[in-house]
Amino acid sequence: MSNPGYANLLAHLHNSSTSLPLPTIQSALAHHLAKLSPLPTPLAASIVSSPLFSQHPFTHPKLQTLFTAFRHATHLKYRDAKDAEEQRSAVGAVFSRGTAARVKQWMGAVLKGIKGGQPILRLACCGGLLAGLEDLKTAEQLELGRSQLEDEVIISVAESMDVYAASTAGGWEAEFQPAGDVDTMTLALILASRSLVVVVPSKLKALPLPVLTSLLVFTVASAFASGTFLSTASSPNAIALSPTLRAMNESPLMEFIAPISKLTALTITILSESRPAEGITAAAAALDALRPVSKSLESDWIGSSLARNDNSDTRELVWKTLKTLLFANIMIADAALSALVFVSPAAYTGADAVPVPSALALTVLHTLCNLSFVISQFGGVTTTASPGFVELKKTFYLALDILAKSEEESDRFARELSLELRAWQTRAGDRDPDIQAKTAYALTCIEQLVPVLSGECIQSYALPLALPYLSDPSYRETYESSHSVVLAVFASHADRHAENVSEAEPDPDARAQAGPRFTERMVPFYARCLIENSVDGRLHTPQLRLAFAALVRSACASARSGELTDDAYALAWYCVDALLDAIHALSGPDGAVSANNDDRLHRLHLTLISVVPALPLKLLPRVLEEIGTILTRGRGAQSGSGGGGGGEAKELVDAMFVEISERVGDREKELAMRWWYDNRLAFSYSEAGTGTTRPSAENNFQEQARL
Repeated sequence: MSNPGYANLLAHLHNSSTSLPLPTIQSALAHHLAKLSPLPTPLAASIVSSPLFSQHPFTHPKLQTLFTAFRHATHLKYRDAKDAEEQRSAVGAVFSRGTAARVKQWMGAVLKGIKGGQPILRLACCGGLLAGLEDLKTAEQLELGRSQLEDEVIISVAESMDVYAASTAGGWEAEFQPAGDVDTMTLALILASRSLVVVVPSKLKALPLPVLTSLLVFTVASAFASGTFLSTASSPNAIALSPTLRAMNESPLMEFIAPISKLTALTITILSESRPAEGITAAAAALDALRPVSKSLESDWIGSSLARNDNSDTRELVWKTLKTLLFANIMIADAALSALVFVSPAAYTGADAVPVPSALALTVLHTLCNLSFVISQFGGVTTTASPGFVELKKTFYLALDILAKSEEESDRFARELSLELRAWQTRAGDRDPDIQAKTAYALTCIEQLVPVLSGECIQSYALPLALPYLSDPSYRETYESSHSVVLAVFASHADRHAENVSEAEPDPDARAQAGPRFTERMVPFYARCLIENSVDGRLHTPQLRLAFAALVRSACASARSGELTDDAYALAWYCVDALLDAIHALSGPDGAVSANNDDRLHRLHLTLISVVPALPLKLLPRVLEEIGTILTRGRGAQSGSGGGGGGEAKELVDAMFVEISERVGDREKELAMRWWYDNRLAFSYSEAGTGTTRPSAENNFQEQARL
């Protein structure tokens, strides 16, 4: 029977050019592939041999037309097969094929037709068929014939690499090509990135994965013009007109950078699992290839007029590109580092050619440091205000965990960060927002590495980096990170002392000299620093409480076991005494407090209460006596004799009971609980209409005890 539409389609396919728009060709192909009777083998053969699609150079729009046409044809064929199955009679159901069998037969006929076509055309057709099956995966079990289709995709990718890869080496290193003019291997990788990710992973082992990984990573770097797309802009307005940036964002490569990065991560994972030594080498090469891109971007961005550009259109274009680069880096780095966790040390031990894990971690951390000005747009790596960029945090902390296994490399990384920041601060100024973001990133890295850093590195690099920002809350992340570094130093000192005390050392002087002595010299300074930062707008109350308690705990760790004199805990008492002096200075002789100082005084009261679990038995009675005076005064304040209100009094009493019941150590708990029950009635407060009651925290504690 004559079919004018089909004949017209063939006429267009037999010409190298057509007046019909590609979407029309696409719709016609999908329709006739699905409807042609008895089978579409001749049409499939005509498509892959058609001058319209097979003429050089290949273009992304035409390949995309093929991919989408075969994908839609799969949907149409499935719908027709489903309708036929529903309309058949009971007798016909016994002798006719079901939906899955019909689709399998049709797909086999299509595959027969495309055999012998050029690799990239077969890849586009097979990729479209596989994408169609993946779309219908939840609709019905259409696994029949899928394995053969996956094999065809693998073969098409391998042949594309053999045919096109060698001819693209020169083109990739050239300047970014105009929009739409992308080399054939890049087009093949775009198609592969949409197909291979849904192939059974075990089948991907048949591909030359190291070569494929190298091609994919180079494609990612090329998509961002090797990080030079900002260097061509001489002014903020020029960047919008930059031919490189415009070509990048109009290129089909940028549109598919996410699936290409995903396929890169998949190849690294599979290669590391099947051939660990090759996987680690390929992962290291991928990370090394991406780092210069971020380094070049940072050099062109920080301190330049581009960073302060207010042109909304320009800014949106630039930040879209920068964030896309960050996502691509994170996806690949996450796969590379995650694979290391499951690789046996035997894979790289004794093999000079195989990079050690710390080398990969260092590359990732340096790359993220270069992109810290982009990371700051997501709240940084430590933000807790929102879920943030979860994959970024995972990759960041995994890299630090891997690096921390090597004390030597951790020291080197801390020194490199510090020296790099000094150079940038000299160039752009330490108050530049991007420099602040870079500083916050560096401080966060150092905070996590403090337990494995040497004392010399901490004194010469870590602390000098943090100290200038301890009282400067203008950039919140840097401010909080600087305090975190100092507290990490104190916590590490306390931990090291605890380890030394637990060991039976024959020489008592060895214990006295254990740990960095400079930490003890810092205690008075930091105690004053925390008190100064207790004003509004600086450390939040929970931060202040945790910081001061950690400081006192570290100061107590400096006391040597067996010498329980006042002098042994002089540093700890200095901290407490400085806190008490600040409290007394804010409180009048009659307990009255000005409205301006009320919030700060309450914050200091809570801080003093938080110190209780960190105190040794020797110092505890004196501090409990001071706290008793404060809590008793708080009860009087509720009656109107000055100070904070009833809500603050309740918070103080409840906080004190929580510290005693949950956090005080076993040696000090008996004294603390006896003090509490001796004074509990004096601390009770009245709630409206209920009369005098015990503290609510104690009520909850006793209720839980009864249960």
